[in-house]
Amino acid sequence: MTVPQLSEPEPVHDWAEDLAHDQLVTATHSHLTAAQHAAEAAEEATVRIGLVQLARDLADGTGGPGA
Repeated sequence: MTVPQLSEPEPVHDWAEDLAHDQLVTATHSHLTAAQHAAEAAEEATVRIGLVQLARDLADGTGGPGA
């Protein structure tokens, strides 16, 4: 009579490695998302600052850049 072979359990270090990798991927994704939001906010702020400066230039009669 032959005894069926059971598969070896996954070594603990493999499980820990997988968990660490998953956490790294999650953290990286979170950082990239936050960086994208920050870049979008900075771009929006730059446009607003430019519009305010243009409005000031038009109001004081200088006509803005290139006028």
